[in-house]
Formats: sequence, structure tokens, C-alpha cells
Amino acid sequence: MTFKLILEYDGSHFSGWQAQPERRTVQGELEKALETALRHPIRVTVAGRTDAGVHAAGQTAGFETDVEIDPLRLKKTLNGILPRDVTVVELAATYPGFHARYDARSRTYRYTISDRRISIGRNHVWHVKSRISRELLEEATRPVIGQCNLRGFSKGSEHDDYSTVIFKNLWMFERNLMIFEITAVRFFHHAVRSIVGSAVEVARGREKPDFLRRILETGDRSLAGPTAPARGLCLVRVDYGEENP
Repeated sequence: MTFKLILEYDGSHFSGWQAQPERRTVQGELEKALETALRHPIRVTVAGRTDAGVHAAGQTAGFETDVEIDPLRLKKTLNGILPRDVTVVELAATYPGFHARYDARSRTYRYTISDRRISIGRNHVWHVKSRISRELLEEATRPVIGQCNLRGFSKGSEHDDYSTVIFKNLWMFERNLMIFEITAVRFFHHAVRSIVGSAVEVARGREKPDFLRRILETGDRSLAGPTAPARGLCLVRVDYGEENP
């Protein structure tokens, strides 16, 4: 049978999602817990590999097993085995051949900035010490919509394909917090953090409002602003099938 899991994790003390020798990773902890529960090795697929320090509230993973299991019971068992910074939020049987990455229609990420020092939640927020214009944040990211080539914001080979469709991007403001949410078919290494870091350069007055537009048009990675810290980024949702992103 094939199963789909929704995971929540705090990435602060992980070396990212992907299993790596001698490093603590989310994939490593999940596969170890599944092997303990099901008594045979398990390899999981995932919607998106998050970097070291990046969090998830709605990461999706999938796996197959020949063992007959009760999903609710397995969920409870896994949460009893997993460390406290990883939680299985949902676990259910799904259609044969389900692949968490290739079957996903869209991913939604959220990046959180604070304009003041905070203590509670500090590992999930980027504290920007200089003054930020909220109006300029919105103006800067306005071009990042529709069919886009994110080469200028992404870490990787210049020969790779960085095309995607961005369904929405928006800023939400709550007291001292500035929250950027973006939904796209797919993302690339450092793309969201680079978009945010570049927008902050505009909001600080260090770059002109058309800065992100120029990066999109040229695809020149060297133009982009500093990559925002990993701790402010969270994968909040992955959508499949006919669900609306």
C-alpha cells in the first residue's frame, strides 16, 4: 500500500531534509522511525527538500509498504518514536504510485521578518535591524508573478531550467511582523530567500523599486541581494490534484 504523510518540523537543529551521512536530517529521522514501526527499511519521497534551518508546517511525504497497517495507529506510533521537533500531522492511504514530489501541483512558502528584536519565536523570524518600508516591500515583489524564470534568484548551474509559474505572492503585516507568502508550481535552491533578501534591499532604500524586475529579466544571479537567513522560511502547504493553490 501507498501512504501519504503531512509533516510539521522545526528545522533549527537539522541539516535540512535530505539524508546525509553523520548528519541529523528530517528524512533520516522519519525513515528511522518508519523502519522501527514497520520492521523493514523504508524510503520516502518528499514534495520539497528544505535546507538546513528551514521549517515546515505542511511538508508532504510518501512511502510504500507491504505491511498491513492502521494509519491512525501508525501515526500515533511514529509520533511516539520521532523527536519532538518532528510531528506527523496526518497519515492516510493514497493511490498506488503516489509520488510526493512529481504529483504536487504547487507549493506555498512563508517568510517572516520582524522589525524589532524578539525572544519568543526568534528561531522562526529574521530580525532586520534597519528601517523597512512596507510599501516598498510590496512594490518590489509585484513583478514576481505568473510565468517566471527564477535563475537570477537561484543557486545552481546556469544550464538548469529555472522556469516556473507563480500563482500568487503577497505580504501580510501584523504589528512588528512582515510575512511574505508565495505559491508556485515549483521552487529552486535559495529562490524564496533570495527574493525576500532582494526585496529587503529595496525596502531599506539600498536598491530601486524595479530591482527584482531587473533580476528576473536578466537572470543574473550576481545582481540579487543577500540571501535571507534560513530561519525565517517555512513550507506551509503542498497542493495536489484539483485542489486550488
